[in-house]
Amino acid sequence: MFQFMQTDKGMDAGDFATAKVTLRERLDKLRGELDSYLATEYGVKPDHEAAYQRWRASHQPFHWFVEFYDVMNKGGFDAVIGNPPYVEYSKVKETYTIKSYSTEPCGNLYAYVMERNENLVGSAGRSGMIVPHSAICTDRMASLQKHLLQQKITWISTYDIRPAKLFVGVDQRLSIYMTLAGKTSKGVFSSRYHRWHEMFRTSLLQGIEYVNTKAVLFPNSVPKVQCLMEVRLLKKLRSKALLSGELKRSRRKIIYYHNAPRYWVRAMDFAPYFWNERGGQQISTQVKTLNIATKVDAVVVVAALNSSLFYWWFQILSDCRHLNLREIESFPLGLEQMSKNMKDRLTELTERLMADFHRNSQRKETQYRTTGKVVYDEFNQKPSKPIVDEIDRVLAEHYDFTDEELDFIINYDIKYRMGTGK
Repeated sequence: MFQFMQTDKGMDAGDFATAKVTLRERLDKLRGELDSYLATEYGVKPDHEAAYQRWRASHQPFHWFVEFYDVMNKGGFDAVIGNPPYVEYSKVKETYTIKSYSTEPCGNLYAYVMERNENLVGSAGRSGMIVPHSAICTDRMASLQKHLLQQKITWISTYDIRPAKLFVGVDQRLSIYMTLAGKTSKGVFSSRYHRWHEMFRTSLLQGIEYVNTKAVLFPNSVPKVQCLMEVRLLKKLRSKALLSGELKRSRRKIIYYHNAPRYWVRAMDFAPYFWNERGGQQISTQVKTLNIATKVDAVVVVAALNSSLFYWWFQILSDCRHLNLREIESFPLGLEQMSKNMKDRLTELTERLMADFHRNSQRKETQYRTTGKVVYDEFNQKPSKPIVDEIDRVLAEHYDFTDEELDFIINYDIKYRMGTGK
């Protein structure tokens, strides 16, 4: 308006300066009133000057309706982009607290920035930010995902830290999300979990391909897929009963799995050797157990967890770092729907696989400050890939996969899993 009055109306310079000062005074008064209201919500009384000033210094209240009156009065910004802080709320809570955020249970500042962003974008505005990958695939971020996925359209791409990183030198698995604001969700589009070499950085973003995953969204996880075939695979898997039912039926047969896989999920019908000076021979803290009702079903579960199919399942739904019980419980294996012939074949393949694990294992030693000398068995699963492929062929029959779908699973992420892409 000032610009308009100067250029089009020939406003007097003195009158212009006076009007500008008057506006600033009005805005300062409004800002002060809003600060007082906000302080009261935090239990700080504005008439207690010392406490009030301490609160203002620590919280630095910022009122968008004052600082960007024209924008907010018209409904919000056309576009908001950012790279919010990845800081645990617990680290700043003593000096700065939030109020009335539904994402507070997420416990990280970037979640609060994303929620705040909803009130800043106009009714047809767009937004995009770079946030940790865990934002779209962990139970902790459930309330944040609810906000993110209620937009009219959401696009999400995800990035590993090996071989190359999105931010050079920063070991942070990341996600880039973009949204188009709206009241009714019309699509959630996701990409594959990107692994790439540094030489391809300049063409990385141009090569992103998105797939609409709205029909196959999982509780607290957006599938990281790259083609419609993967959507079909997910729909076929959903015809089988979840493994969670079997895990709750009995506590008789124990199997073991490593909870921090990289390119292979390691599951065994024996306890991997682990010893340290402080505790002697024991189960490693990274090895977890499952209880299955029968010996036959326990062996079948071992086969399934070692399959490339389950590795794919783990990659598209998890944080790609931790194998949590939720990924196992939600896996639709359908043990009761599996024929005896298939279980017999998987039993024989599991026996061969476990023998291969022992044959290709190495006993290693290392030193830790807290536990002293540590001795453990390290398993090389690459030589066992032909056996794993046979397991996947049996599972493909169980799920009625096509030859093309089976080929996709067997070769999923193959160059990195077999070491040729590192």
